[in-house]
Amino acid sequence: MSNTSHLFVFYVGGMIKGCHVELHDMRFAIGASAEDCWDDLRAQWWGEPKSLHLDAWGPLLHADGHDVTVSDQPAVNDDRLWFVNLGGYDPAQFTELHRNVFVVASDAQAAKKKAMEEIRGWASPHKDNVLDIDAVVDVAATLFNGEQHLHLSPGPPKPFRFKTQYVPIGRMADKASRG
Repeated sequence: MSNTSHLFVFYVGGMIKGCHVELHDMRFAIGASAEDCWDDLRAQWWGEPKSLHLDAWGPLLHADGHDVTVSDQPAVNDDRLWFVNLGGYDPAQFTELHRNVFVVASDAQAAKKKAMEEIRGWASPHKDNVLDIDAVVDVAATLFNGEQHLHLSPGPPKPFRFKTQYVPIGRMADKASRG
């Protein structure tokens, strides 16, 4: 990958004191490569440091009919990139089902409405969380060596290309600190 920064999406997992099942979360970071984001992910992790690992990750280059780019200049339109975590149930499964959706909308309500179309067939479909990605990135701007902004421009549909693999990055930091 080039030196151009991208918005990376990470599905991280690990343990926290007292839990019986591995916990997972979605995290967002900006870098030229996924590896560039690992220190940021370690700083964001609230669980047991050595347990932090990646399960899936990739640069989000396109979402909901828009190309996604990173710039040090603020965006000029009202559309924003939203991450919506949806929940629901299947009576044959003893867990809550989840689907993660990236949509472009002007506000959280419009993002939720758009995303809910993805889970019409589930029992008790609901929104678990809606995050304005630009706001999440801006909050952690100091971790990205300066403030970065997301730019969205209409583009032809493209799939989100990501990698799935267990990569323990918590232990890697521990080994690196010992030299």
